[in-house]
Amino acid sequence: MKNTLFLPILISLIISTSGFAKVRPAALFSDHMVLQQQSDVRIWGTADKSSKITINASWTTSPQTTQSDQNGKWSCTLKTPEAGGPYRIELSDGNEPTVLENVLIGEVWLCSGQSNMEMQMRGLIGQPVYGSQEAIATANPQRPIRLFRVKKIHSSTPRDTIGGGEWFCNTSEHVSTFSAAAYFFGSTLEKNLGVPVGLIDASWSGSPIQAFMDRETLSSFPFIKFSSIPDSLNKRPNKTPTLIYNGMIHPLQGLTVRGVIWYQGEANRKTPQYYQSLFTKMIAQWRKVLGNEKLPFYFVELAPTALDNANGETLPIFKEVQMKCMKEIPYTGMALTTDLGSEHFIHAPKKKEVGERLAYWALAKTYKQKYISFCGPIFKSCQLKQDTVIVSFDYAPRGLMPEKEDISGFEIAGADGVFHPAQARIMPASPKVMVYSPNVAKPQEIRYCFHNFCVGNLLFNTAGLPAASFRAKIK
Repeated sequence: MKNTLFLPILISLIISTSGFAKVRPAALFSDHMVLQQQSDVRIWGTADKSSKITINASWTTSPQTTQSDQNGKWSCTLKTPEAGGPYRIELSDGNEPTVLENVLIGEVWLCSGQSNMEMQMRGLIGQPVYGSQEAIATANPQRPIRLFRVKKIHSSTPRDTIGGGEWFCNTSEHVSTFSAAAYFFGSTLEKNLGVPVGLIDASWSGSPIQAFMDRETLSSFPFIKFSSIPDSLNKRPNKTPTLIYNGMIHPLQGLTVRGVIWYQGEANRKTPQYYQSLFTKMIAQWRKVLGNEKLPFYFVELAPTALDNANGETLPIFKEVQMKCMKEIPYTGMALTTDLGSEHFIHAPKKKEVGERLAYWALAKTYKQKYISFCGPIFKSCQLKQDTVIVSFDYAPRGLMPEKEDISGFEIAGADGVFHPAQARIMPASPKVMVYSPNVAKPQEIRYCFHNFCVGNLLFNTAGLPAASFRAKIK
């Protein structure tokens, strides 16, 4: 009797489960995702071992086929069209297909760094993001901006898959909890380009750059100390070399993106002597992981703050290193932040300006738009004329501002090396500033905003982008 009852139940279970979808794409590939336009895009996932898998994208009439390996892993390359959508993708091994709906084709950017990148649109407790209310209140799910947050996970060995996450549409709920700097960047791109924009945020607060690099790359730095603490016992994984890379970046290997934006450095600001080498090698490593040796990499200059002593020089010395990185690493650019600091907080609230300035670099350099100013004035040269220093700047083709006003932040020193505040005025209709101090008869050194926190009437080009801090010997 028992066997008689059991047999129909067993048959019913077999029938009911035989139609289950067995093809499982990686978390990066889900409903609402954005794929990079006009590219050979790799997608991947798992299935039963040695399964033949058919991938049918609605923008093409020719389905792709691939086969999972002995571990059930599979990957496939899809050729994407020009920006558009929505599309659907079906993945099947002969059973019930897995269907990805509402897929867009457009521009995809990876966004990473520490807390200033992670800082959500709604801000931190007691620390706002200016302009967030409007961005949250006007978020429209019909606007083709899509958001993906890589789950925070650390690992002592490289992982093949991220810990989780899903793509979200442009709703108030999801904009409010997404990276503010990244969102303002993507919003500016979408408005200008008129195509869907996908943003992938893989950031973690408090993290030094070493946490975002692999062990092989870091092995060339003798001062790096690798941890032997088991992952489950590590109380500070975000501060441990390689752990974020292994858990959140390595799983993106082969992902097709247009470029990377990066906001990090606070955790390395007190050891600037190492940062240029670390950053140079990290960019090269990420370009290899993402399969593009010319991948655009735009980053943010650390904003002024008085946390380390307003008159100290920790930040401007670190920013000198960041400037060298921009000048020496190909296909990079730096959003200047001289005017965006917060005296009492390391998390500057003006994330809208940060995101927009990153976007100006992308629009001008990646998307080749000729009429967009993308960088503030950068020191070019200086010369002494009698007792006045004439300072020339690059990236000020239409001159500097504010003209006919005293400019704050300049200091000059004589042979004794003691710096004195200087009077500074813009030479009319030029990219030059005249700097003079009655306390220095024979100027030998000059600097601008070379303190952790500067206030006053700062220097800009006519596009409203701020001049970078600098120091120089006077020739």
